[in-house]
Amino acid sequence: MLIKCIFLFSFSLTVLSFAKNEKSKPNVILFLIDDLGWSDIGVNGSTFYETPVIDQLAKDGALFSDAYAASPVCSPSRASILTGKYPSRINVSYISGTTGPKGKGYKLNAPQPDGFIAFDETSMAEALRHHDYKTVHIGKWHLQNHTDRGTTHFPEHHGFDLNIAGFRMGQPGSYYFPFKSERHPGTNVPGLEDGKNGDYLTDTLTDKAISFIKQNKDRPFFINFWYYTVHTPIQPKKSKLAKYQKKAKNLGYPEKHKNGIPVWDSITRKRQDSPAYACMVESMDENIGRVLQTLQAQNLEKDTLVIFFSDNGGLCTGSSPNMPTSGLPLRAGKAWLYEGGIRVPLIIKFPGQIKAGTQISEPVVGTDLYPTILDLLGLPLTPGQHLDGESLKPLLKGEQLLKREAIYFHFPHYHHINTMGPSGAIRKGDFKLIEVFETGKYELYNVRKDIGEHHDLASEKPQLVGELANNLKQWRKRSNARMAVLNQAYDPASDHKKKKN
Repeated sequence: MLIKCIFLFSFSLTVLSFAKNEKSKPNVILFLIDDLGWSDIGVNGSTFYETPVIDQLAKDGALFSDAYAASPVCSPSRASILTGKYPSRINVSYISGTTGPKGKGYKLNAPQPDGFIAFDETSMAEALRHHDYKTVHIGKWHLQNHTDRGTTHFPEHHGFDLNIAGFRMGQPGSYYFPFKSERHPGTNVPGLEDGKNGDYLTDTLTDKAISFIKQNKDRPFFINFWYYTVHTPIQPKKSKLAKYQKKAKNLGYPEKHKNGIPVWDSITRKRQDSPAYACMVESMDENIGRVLQTLQAQNLEKDTLVIFFSDNGGLCTGSSPNMPTSGLPLRAGKAWLYEGGIRVPLIIKFPGQIKAGTQISEPVVGTDLYPTILDLLGLPLTPGQHLDGESLKPLLKGEQLLKREAIYFHFPHYHHINTMGPSGAIRKGDFKLIEVFETGKYELYNVRKDIGEHHDLASEKPQLVGELANNLKQWRKRSNARMAVLNQAYDPASDHKKKKN
């Protein structure tokens, strides 16, 4: 009997020890906001939008001033986060396998990208699941080829135990239940049929995340929370609209833009003044707060790594209502390789591991998130996979700067809100070089001193231009970057730029 009791006691201790070890693994929540510009949050200077939760998150963790998306558009940026590789290396350089605008009005033919992550890539989710994490993807996916109506490259095929509302399209049919569009039925968000009239998509997705946390609080989990907001359609939560309409009126902003009011130029909207968009930003902020409150209520806050990021710059080019924000002081926005298109908010919070109020100005990029998550969790790195990413843990700990010399961008495509066309860029130290593929022209900026890229230094520093141009060329070779080629059917009389004038 004594022997049996000793055995049972020993077995119990083993079970408890195992449970403790499993529970001791920190959780991970990656918030990725769609089309949120660097300037769209209070901590980065916005006064029209209200983001108290995000601002507090920055105070509680580390705020990066020079964080970049790996691409100025969504699908490539998302693929780079999950693989730790530049979009050029994995041939996901544009949206869902399309080439972008093409035809006789375009001087170059863009290369054909894949619209998905290849199966020989080990995604971040697969890496974490290997270490016994419960993994869930919630929200936008947009890594399924548009021409493939199957489900061969959905989250569940790339390491996620659960897929909630992720499908091939990049925007919802509607932000209101049943989240459908009669005009564009291909954008109808699947898997949320249990809602009711009046439900708001951002709220609904958060409800799903909260439920997941409560159900999995006793085991380590990874929530890949990719909100659809603040992407179009611009549909506010109606209960919030009056507040921002009043705020705009008090600031002297008219309901409609009239002659003489300098709101637009060719590529940069001059101010944040859209009440509808402000509502969407606030709803995003409010719902992130709901998730963080759930962590507190479940005693998980101290054991959870929280990352807040955006997939590209904001919608701020042109005069359409679908371009509702301003990225100033940054130049341009989504789809451009100016700072407004690629510099994005990044906040990392990890209680006990990252000192509250940390501010980091070292340039970092979306590929860095993969190794950073592994490193902060104490898990082994896989440099053969995330070979274009570098762990930010030394920066977060204040121990040392990163080893790499430069960050690279490759966007060999046209986009309907970008008049620059196919282009590439390199950020090395304080300087950024942009190469315009149509003309072979280079632009050089000191983005540390000139964040708005007002002063092109190319003619003043030809030696630096040559050095950076060579760096960019060599990197394209190493990363197997596919280039745009001359369009033999190009008709200068039909040039797409003329249509915009």
